[in-house]
Amino acid sequence: MPFLEQIFTLLANAPGNLVYHLVLAFSITGALQGAISQLRATGYPQVRRMVLGLGLLLAGQVVLFAVSGLAWQGVLNAAHVLPSLDRAVLVFSLLWVVWMWAFPEPNRAWDAVTTILSLLVLIGLVFGVVSQAGVADPNNFNLSTQSLVWNIFTLLVIVLGLGLLFMRRPLGWGNGLAVLLLAALGFGLDSFWTSGGSHSGVVRLFMMAAFPLLLTLPNRFPTPTSGAKTQTVAVFQKNVAESAGTDRPSQALRERRRYSTDPKTLSSLLAMAAETDAGKINQHIARSVAQAMLADLCFLIFIGDDKNTLFIGSGYDLIREENLDGGLMNKDSVPMLANAVLRGRSLRLPASTTSSDLKGLGDMLGLSNPGNLLNVPIMNDKGTFGSILLLSPYSNRLWNADDQTFLSNIATSFVPIIERGRKISEIEQQRETARQGSEESQSQLARIQESNAELTRELEALKEQMGQGSAMQEEYKEAVRALESLRIENEKLKSRVEAAQAGGSGGNEYYENELKLTLGEVARLQNQLAEANIKLLELEKQPSGKLSTDQAEVIASIAQELRQPMSSIIGYTDLMLGESVGILGALQRKFVERIKASTERIGSLIDDLIQITTLETGLMSLKPESVDLNLIIDNAMAYTSSQLREKNISLRIDLPEALQPIQADREAIQQILIHLLQNAGAASPVEGSITMRVRAERENEQDYVLLQVADTGGGIPKEDIERVFSRLYRADNALIEGVGDTGVGLSIAKTLTEAQGGRIWVDTETSVGSTFSVLLPARHPELQPQE
Repeated sequence: MPFLEQIFTLLANAPGNLVYHLVLAFSITGALQGAISQLRATGYPQVRRMVLGLGLLLAGQVVLFAVSGLAWQGVLNAAHVLPSLDRAVLVFSLLWVVWMWAFPEPNRAWDAVTTILSLLVLIGLVFGVVSQAGVADPNNFNLSTQSLVWNIFTLLVIVLGLGLLFMRRPLGWGNGLAVLLLAALGFGLDSFWTSGGSHSGVVRLFMMAAFPLLLTLPNRFPTPTSGAKTQTVAVFQKNVAESAGTDRPSQALRERRRYSTDPKTLSSLLAMAAETDAGKINQHIARSVAQAMLADLCFLIFIGDDKNTLFIGSGYDLIREENLDGGLMNKDSVPMLANAVLRGRSLRLPASTTSSDLKGLGDMLGLSNPGNLLNVPIMNDKGTFGSILLLSPYSNRLWNADDQTFLSNIATSFVPIIERGRKISEIEQQRETARQGSEESQSQLARIQESNAELTRELEALKEQMGQGSAMQEEYKEAVRALESLRIENEKLKSRVEAAQAGGSGGNEYYENELKLTLGEVARLQNQLAEANIKLLELEKQPSGKLSTDQAEVIASIAQELRQPMSSIIGYTDLMLGESVGILGALQRKFVERIKASTERIGSLIDDLIQITTLETGLMSLKPESVDLNLIIDNAMAYTSSQLREKNISLRIDLPEALQPIQADREAIQQILIHLLQNAGAASPVEGSITMRVRAERENEQDYVLLQVADTGGGIPKEDIERVFSRLYRADNALIEGVGDTGVGLSIAKTLTEAQGGRIWVDTETSVGSTFSVLLPARHPELQPQE
């Protein structure tokens, strides 16, 4: 076929190759100009990507023109550079043509793949130029291995593009399919029609046929008419109608009305102005916008408090005239829309079969085709807090720049109304929270009162048990006093008898009378003595002043039962103080704090009761071990810190630089120090001070540790010092001045100290304070259970 060979030769060499380059350049330039015009008219993100792709194609042609000019001037060797560059630009152009046609919307994965393949083309170009420089006959590039590699790579790109177009089928995919088929046909024929030279005329002929189809790229997405054009069309229609003698333009020429003047719109606005419910305000806004913009669907989208989540507040279907429910939006399914809302940008998207945003909206709303999309942000002084979204799934209406401007103005007008609705919603939510908190507080107070009543009943039962033990002690003391009285009377009787015997017969008569009276008294006293002995024998059957094991078990069981309601009370009071169930008033908080403090005090008394029981029944055993006094002091300070903090008491610690561990019972020494600190805290006044000292002592070749706790409680009267470590009872004994403890804590401290081979005493100074001292053996004391 000589004619075709002439054409191929003409296109492969000058000056025919100039025609080839001009056709490609003008085709790309025309498509780019159309895409730029459409971008100005629509602002579609898809068109922006199209402009980018066409710009890269044009840049490739400019580079090829520039290098060709340099080669023509003799600056570069044309045989070494131009063949490889021509193949690289052609592959690069086809690669981005596939990208523009198959992926009109952003796709991170394929965007990255296209970029990587473009870099591979650039690397191949560099290696091709370098290898071509060492070829003996560079003018027969078409017959070289490098040309074969470029052809195979180009065919792979074409096959990949055809597969993507068949699978995705975007708008206008038929024209893209034609471009790639023409390119594939050119490269396929070149494989069988290979001739010498540096360029392929067959490929260039088919590229000249394919590249003009790029002019159809901008036509894939419809361009809406502007406001001016609408007005012009309306005037033209009016003139046509008048010339035809009719009152209105024909149905074919009539332009669709873009904004509504329906009275329903005004009714919606009036209802919205009078509404106080936040949810209904959003419904009225969506309805008003849909009616004003003649939008098939309108949605209000809001940004969550975390500035990262999106949710639909309300929606309205203009065709069905019904409100639509809101819900949470999945940002991953609508990436472009989510990015526009969060950044406060407007967005317009045409109907597309490959748009992930429109597909995601269709899945969320149950629409097969959401139509064209328009979204404008809702902004206040603090930034963006939502947007208005319009869709046209039924009418397929296109949104232009005038629609976007009009909707933006509407959105600005709705800002104070939406903020008012939000404030109303927040107030209602706070009211509801306060109401629920109040109900929960009342319920908790009722449970606390019930627990307190149960606790009171159990304490009364415990008091009865303790009262029986006190009555037995008093009975024993009364028996001891009766025995002492009998002993004294016997002594008096004996002395009288001896005096009578020494007095002689002169006073016999008198002493006989006295003897009779005395014998009668002796008989009466003997009867009382017998009764006292019987009582004494009964009392001697159990340890004096101690509880039996059964009584101890009863007391321990009752104490354990008391712990459960106390734990509930403390738990509920902590919840209330933490305001997790509602906000407390100042007076309510004060009452709850008192309940908690009283409950904790009862818990401390129960612990003392259990410890007294174990001590008196001899059930407590002390286990010596190595004890770090620093840890004991830290725990004691932490345990009593709240008590000291309530009275703003300062605590001073005086410790030696090196404090050696001692051999003692860890729990016992911990209790001793806690009771001493609690007593000092109770005895000291508000804003008083407490000093705790620790010293190492040595007596009789034995190491000791001296613990001292000094308070500022004003001192203890001398007549009461003997009663400091005895157990005091409020019913029978007045509390000792200068001692904060009721007597139980100090008594426990004394018992535990003596059980470890130590001793405890108090030094007091009137009007100043008292110092309680505990001296404990430092090494291997002989610890015995307390009997």
